[in-house]
Amino acid sequence: MQRWSDRELTVSFLERQLLLERMPMPAARAVQRLGALQAQYSPSPYVALHARVAGFRVEDLESALRRRTVVKSTLMRGTLHLVSGADYAAFASAWARQWFPAVSNRHPDLKPREPEIAAALAKFTSEPRTTDEIRAAIDDLSGLTIGGSDRLDYARALVPLVHVPPSGFWRFHGKASLRRWPEPPVPEPVATALLVRRYLRAFGPATRKDIAAFTYLPYKVLDPALALLEPLRRVTDEQGRDLLDLPGVPRVREDVEPPVRFLARWDAALISHADRTRILPSGFHEHIVQSVNGQVLPAYLVDGRVAGLWTEEQVDGAAVLRLHPLGSGAPARFPSDLEPEGLRLLELLAPDATDRRVEVSPGVPADG
Repeated sequence: MQRWSDRELTVSFLERQLLLERMPMPAARAVQRLGALQAQYSPSPYVALHARVAGFRVEDLESALRRRTVVKSTLMRGTLHLVSGADYAAFASAWARQWFPAVSNRHPDLKPREPEIAAALAKFTSEPRTTDEIRAAIDDLSGLTIGGSDRLDYARALVPLVHVPPSGFWRFHGKASLRRWPEPPVPEPVATALLVRRYLRAFGPATRKDIAAFTYLPYKVLDPALALLEPLRRVTDEQGRDLLDLPGVPRVREDVEPPVRFLARWDAALISHADRTRILPSGFHEHIVQSVNGQVLPAYLVDGRVAGLWTEEQVDGAAVLRLHPLGSGAPARFPSDLEPEGLRLLELLAPDATDRRVEVSPGVPADG
């Protein structure tokens, strides 16, 4: 069994996340390569692809959403994601294994009528419907037995619903309309096997615990999917943990020098493992992943690891990218590519600005 150093795991992870070198590829292909992009904050997928795809433009992703080669939906962990349209039916079927029983069990009186309610809801959502319209439909179909936010959760549990553009567009924050996905569900363990395959390609090598943390699926669901993917590569890390991987994925040399990269709010690269120290130093964790409100703040990488936070603001008519170093504070010298990369990000965030600059704030001490 191969043993990978922590450095090898870091640079290999960066390569899989397209964070070593930007690659020219269509938005839909990039989303599929990355597995899934968290999308509860609408600009985040655009910032994520801007960091990873050569020549990426906002209209590339918006066009993919219009064509439904990329779709937005509530999936893993009950969180909004953008995923490949080609993968959505499998991802939704896999997620339903956890989502449907959890919601259905809260309404035991409706269980005998679930097939009838699901059929009526599927017909109703064959056309775009606002979330208010879907809640009203659940009121009618359930006889007002489901209250509050659970009405929309119940609808999502019964029928795979995707967002209709402009939901998912750059800086769109209006009310969403949803529509039933027309493809049939994918049987198990095939559905979960595809989800795990995409996860390992984007985030591996990984432990079973890592896969469970990302998918929110129990081992009794994951293990048959893993069996379907055999033969898998097996490696160990410096702590002696067993990691699973897809065969044939290149192993990146540990002496690679990663470039500076700016990650989006809720960037999946920061939260895709149970053990996040591959690129997030343990002392920085509480500054990036905030337990109080569930925020995952935008961060920047230096030498492949989180070095600080970033914010964007307008100062005296200029677009300013402000860096907030973590740890001992601002180093005496920053990497030469940090300012050009920051200015590149500002071109996305503030395309109409006539003045852009990168500034450094005082450092924030690390925890521990």
